[in-house]
Amino acid sequence: MKIVQVWPCGLPQELQAGFAEMAAHEGFVCAENGIRITAHRALQFSARCQDRCLTVGYQNIVQFFRALSYLKENGSAPFSVGRQPVFSENGVMLDCSRNAVLAPHSVCLLLRKMALMGLNTAMLYTEDTYEIPGQPYFGYLRGAYTAQELRALDAYAACLGIELIPCIQTLAHLERALHWPQNDPALRDTEDILMVGEEKVYALIEQMIRAVSGAFRTKRIHIGMDEAWSLGLGNYRFKNGFVPSARLMKEHLAQVCAITQKYGLQPMMWSDMYLRAASPTGEYYHVPDRLPQEVLNAADPGVALVYWDYYHQDPAVYRRLLEVHAQFACPTIFAGGLWTWAGPAPAMDKMRSSSLPALQECQARGVRSVFATAWGDNGGEANLLTALYGMQFYAEYAYTGCTDEPVLAARFNACTGEIADAFFQLSAFNNPPGVLPKTEDPVNAAKFLLYEDPLLPLFTADTAGMDFVRHYRNLETLYASFSSQDSAFEALYRFYEQLARLLALKSAWRSQAPLAQKASAAAAGLALLAQQCARQCSDCKLAWELAWEKTNKPFGFEIIDLRLSGLKGRFETAARQMQRLAAGEIERIETLACPKLRYLTNQEGRFSGCYSWGECISACRI
Repeated sequence: MKIVQVWPCGLPQELQAGFAEMAAHEGFVCAENGIRITAHRALQFSARCQDRCLTVGYQNIVQFFRALSYLKENGSAPFSVGRQPVFSENGVMLDCSRNAVLAPHSVCLLLRKMALMGLNTAMLYTEDTYEIPGQPYFGYLRGAYTAQELRALDAYAACLGIELIPCIQTLAHLERALHWPQNDPALRDTEDILMVGEEKVYALIEQMIRAVSGAFRTKRIHIGMDEAWSLGLGNYRFKNGFVPSARLMKEHLAQVCAITQKYGLQPMMWSDMYLRAASPTGEYYHVPDRLPQEVLNAADPGVALVYWDYYHQDPAVYRRLLEVHAQFACPTIFAGGLWTWAGPAPAMDKMRSSSLPALQECQARGVRSVFATAWGDNGGEANLLTALYGMQFYAEYAYTGCTDEPVLAARFNACTGEIADAFFQLSAFNNPPGVLPKTEDPVNAAKFLLYEDPLLPLFTADTAGMDFVRHYRNLETLYASFSSQDSAFEALYRFYEQLARLLALKSAWRSQAPLAQKASAAAAGLALLAQQCARQCSDCKLAWELAWEKTNKPFGFEIIDLRLSGLKGRFETAARQMQRLAAGEIERIETLACPKLRYLTNQEGRFSGCYSWGECISACRI
């Protein structure tokens, strides 16, 4: 970490607690001969350093901390910055519901880095991972945040000038909360959707809202209500008959808003269910240019709509959908994607290619509030420290308008203390040579190559003629070269080094194993390779476990443990099978020898991704 000696001169009271945290953790050392710092409230952001004196004008508190980051970048050399950010609200949503729940100290670390970037909003996405008094099964064994933890995080964010906003679910995405047999069955429409109109449901939602409203100082709350695809089609339909989803959304939203008003809260929600109701195909992005009046009337003017879009690369798509959202009487907030949900390695290239046109169109259309989502679908495999690179992207677009890689790299190093290349190159895990996408959706090769069963290789036909060994060996060498003084980042680099080594060994196995012959030296050699792969599964799992422990609460890692332990066990089985083949005990290994069909590729050989562990390992149901 770069150390900068500074001498604060009469900082306003509102900056002092946050500055103390920066001095304690981010390398700002107070010394009388250091760079003198003065700061004052101003109509817009400015930071000027000359003659070893930094003068900061800040419109909001977080801008003062962004000014400090320029000292990391420039030292005592003169500089002057003063561009007002193009978004009034800019930040990140951190997924703490897909098994990986960020430990409080990790949230604090991310908040400090955000402050140095100048990002001023943060959301903790918690489906059931917060405690509710009187609901012992809500978040049970899932690492749920206590009210005390949430209050402490809220206070920490506030001292850095960051608004921490609770983000919960009040309709769908509640499968983990509802699956316990001890829950009242009257709460459920389907396995993950609450029963609209049921009095007990609104009693539960009030408990949810009361729990989080007491822990956060903000008056804003994200109430979710997205992706309720089966709304009204489960127990509700048996009880009430078919009712259009737009009507159910309007009825349910009115009830939820009455509760938020009771607690003095200003809600926002995802917009997709309204657009799906207007779509002739039920697809989120396939909507008419003019929305039906019934759909527009279903939205509450007092509830901001969050337009989420992580996929498109064409500015015209964002332009059109922002125009569609402008037809509602309520404000629009934009949510982009950091692509942390692709598997163990995020898709940084996709983050860049989808975020830039989105932010440009938001700026052009006057959208003033944006944030980036860091989801962890299918097990929270990617450590959320990897989201920092995309967070820097959002910050630099807002404050400078420049997201070129060299500029971004310098700013990233100044704000995080880490080398940008260690984060941007994570995309290479998913982009081995020859693996080209069918569509705008990225291919997550690191995931499906990692979990593919060694004796039942589902992707053989898709990857015929491709050799990935050199690619992943090069990545192993690259990540071995990265190191950090911070133990959390050091653990992250060691995990990716071990992951690359495992993928290189697996790639060697998957190209050679189908060619093994009865009673051959090749089969004996492959038995040894399988044993080596099994040992590397253990090494990779241990590195993953350490990175998880450094960043997350311990709950949820059992799923990763089972996945890697299962892979190790299958390689042990593969070694035994190869030993039998080498000894002439069996004619062939049937699962390796049988013909394979394409799974992820089309006729042109272009790939889609495979985002579910269960779909990567077997044709049988998991």
